[in-house]
Amino acid sequence: MKKLRRTVNLVQSGLKKENKMSEKVKTPMGEVTVLRVEELNAQMDYRRKKYIRQADGSYKCRRCGFKIQVVSIAHPIWDGPFAMCGSGKVFNEARPYCPQCEKPPTDRSGPIAPKGSYHNP
Repeated sequence: MKKLRRTVNLVQSGLKKENKMSEKVKTPMGEVTVLRVEELNAQMDYRRKKYIRQADGSYKCRRCGFKIQVVSIAHPIWDGPFAMCGSGKVFNEARPYCPQCEKPPTDRSGPIAPKGSYHNP
């Protein structure tokens, strides 16, 4: 799990240049986007920059000043050697959002493919 929290700069790692971004996979439940660990970290860093920490420990939106709320998002980890398989582990992300400026995120999101798995060789 520590690898999931490691921050990686997408520009420096060259992921955008090599076109190794997320892939879309058709599943029995519909099409899902498989995220790489680096992409998830970059998304989380971007979200952290959108909010301002208050003295009491809460956060407010940079745009409107409204108090930030948090939703828990479950990302299944597809770390197996075959397509759409894993060990059953789940990464729970605390996703902040501004109820004034943004729509609330869904409670489920795309799976994460760690380095070395089928979806991220």
